[in-house]
Amino acid sequence: MTLLTHDSISLRGSGVVTIAQPGKGFRFTLDSLLLADFCRIQPHDRVLEPGAGTGTVSLLLAKKFPAAAFIADEIEPRAYELLGLNIEANGLSKNIISLTQDIGSLNQSLERESFDVIVANPPYTRSGTGRKSPSNERLIARHDQTASLPLWLDLQSLLKNKGRYLLVFPANRMGELIALLRERKLEPKQLRFVHPFEDKPASIVLVEAIKSGGTGLTVLPPLIVHEAGGGYTTEMREIYGLQGLDSGSNKQQHKTN
Repeated sequence: MTLLTHDSISLRGSGVVTIAQPGKGFRFTLDSLLLADFCRIQPHDRVLEPGAGTGTVSLLLAKKFPAAAFIADEIEPRAYELLGLNIEANGLSKNIISLTQDIGSLNQSLERESFDVIVANPPYTRSGTGRKSPSNERLIARHDQTASLPLWLDLQSLLKNKGRYLLVFPANRMGELIALLRERKLEPKQLRFVHPFEDKPASIVLVEAIKSGGTGLTVLPPLIVHEAGGGYTTEMREIYGLQGLDSGSNKQQHKTN
């Protein structure tokens, strides 16, 4: 049995959630926190998170937007088990419903055009490329061997007209992502590039696309994660709820990738 850790994580505006996750293997990363912070959820929105893992994004959003309704789907058995435990432990059973279905079957099992928002952190690496993790759970999470990016984006059929698809993805695959979004009538409306340091290229990009949205794209100011000395920037401390602590503080221990 894999040992578990219980980590507390906070997000500006949401309060604190506790995440039970494996001590080794796939664990949530900074990407999940930044995606949750980027999301715009309206009261009473219906939100789908495919590939929810142990639930970090849905848990944080459900805390921040308690009037919204969430469905969190995860196919990997151990992660799904922990997803259910985390929902219950954080008192969010009335806010989040958990499913364990393959991404490709969601279009058949869920009602079309019934969601206001899809929020996703799809696998970053094409199957057969990149370094493979010895952890099967992490391999599934980071490689698209079980569901390719087009399959994730095909979930747009579950969005209402003008519904929002929010995701985080590698910055160096931005061109591919935009082309695939537009093929599915998902118009990119807001982008925010995330840089590890001010003088380094962007590593990831946060994207909001609107189903059947008109043209017109806003590129938001870049998000810089670390100051030159290695501590978090002022905005990162705000996102983590670390206001008032010095920039070198690392009160919340989370891997960034």
